[in-house]
Amino acid sequence: MSQVNDFEHMLVQSNTYLIKLYFSISKEEQAKRFAEIQNNPLKRWKMTPLDKKAQDLWDDYTQYKQKMFDITDTQTAPWHIINADKKSTARLRAINHLLERIPYNSSIEK
Repeated sequence: MSQVNDFEHMLVQSNTYLIKLYFSISKEEQAKRFAEIQNNPLKRWKMTPLDKKAQDLWDDYTQYKQKMFDITDTQTAPWHIINADKKSTARLRAINHLLERIPYNSSIEK
């Protein structure tokens, strides 16, 4: 992580739009989604061995996630955290955030 901020700064200085989104779900929602995946034969393939350990490792993941935010959430390239317990709302918030950050030309040539 020692090079992340310098790299991101260089990207932004090169006129690259750098938008960092973090979709955050609660431990309860993750457990619910994993149970749905395990009980659905069409989705069972999505479950990895690491996913099966995720609930047990929740506190460790949270600690590392917070460390990542502490180190890499800068004024140049801030994180935008989106509550993703409800997928459809999270997707709309992400789209809205992107549209707010990236200028676009609303006039369409005919």
